Amino acid sequence: MRRPGRILTLTTDFGTADGYVGAMKGRVLSIAPGAVLCDVAHDIPPHEIAHGAWCLRRAAPQFPTGTVHVAVVDPGVGSNRAGIVIETEHMLLVGPDNGLLYLAAHDDGIRRIIEISEDAKEWYKSTSFDGLTLFAPVGALLLAGMPLEDVGPDAEDVVEWPDTTVAGQGNVVEGRIVLFDRFGNAMTDIPSEVLRHRIVERVYLRNAQELRYCDHYAELAGDNRPGALINSDGRLELSLYGDSAQARLGLHTGDPVRVLLRPA
Repeated sequence: MRRPGRILTLTTDFGTADGYVGAMKGRVLSIAPGAVLCDVAHDIPPHEIAHGAWCLRRAAPQFPTGTVHVAVVDPGVGSNRAGIVIETEHMLLVGPDNGLLYLAAHDDGIRRIIEISEDAKEWYKSTSFDGLTLFAPVGALLLAGMPLEDVGPDAEDVVEWPDTTVAGQGNVVEGRIVLFDRFGNAMTDIPSEVLRHRIVERVYLRNAQELRYCDHYAELAGDNRPGALINSDGRLELSLYGDSAQARLGLHTGDPVRVLLRPA
C-alpha cells in the first residue's frame, strides 16, 4: 500500500453539536497540517457499532489508496478494550477493537493488525474521549508517514463483527433486517448473489405481509404498498416510497424476511 497519503476520514456517533468532532480535527491538523479531512458520518445512532461498521464498509472503498480512516463508535471507552490499527490492501483503519473496523477491513483484505501501545508520548488512553487523545493522533501520525512498527505490537487477535450474509436453500431464502438508514429503509442480510438469475415471486415480512419486488424506488411511486429491491450495497432492502418503512411497518433490527423464488 502506498504511504503516506493526504486524506484522513472521520466516522463517529458524536454528532456535531458538542465540539467533539471539531476537537479531533484540530488535533489531526496540529500534527499533520496538510491533511485533507473528510467526514464519513457523525450521526450514527449512539453506541450502534453495527451501524458504524456498515457505514464504514460502504464508504471506505471509495477513497484513494493510502487513506487513513479513523472511526469511533465506542461504548467501551475507558475500559481495557484495546485500540487498533488495521492495515489492508489499500487503507489504514484506526479505532477501538470492538468490531467497528472489521467489515471494511475484511472486504479489502487484512494484511496486518497492530495494537496501539498505551505508553507513547504522542497519545494516551482517555477515560471518556479516546477519539481525541488516542485515535486522532495515531491516525494523523500514520498519515504523516509514521511506521506501523512505532504504533505498537502485532495484535494476537481482533474482535470480528459477524457478517451474517445468508445463503439460499432451494427456492426459499430467509434473512433478517440488519440496520435502517435515515429514510427508514431497512437493509437485510440477503445479498444480490443469492437472488441473481432467479425470479423473485414473493417477499414476506415476519407477519406474513407481502412486499412488492421492484428494480428501483420510483417503481413504488403512487403505490402505498412497501417494496423490496436490491440496493447499492448489493443487499435486499425494504422501502416505502416517500415514507419510512421502519416507522410505518413497525420494523425492528433482527426481524425475519423471507423470499420465495420461482423454481429453477
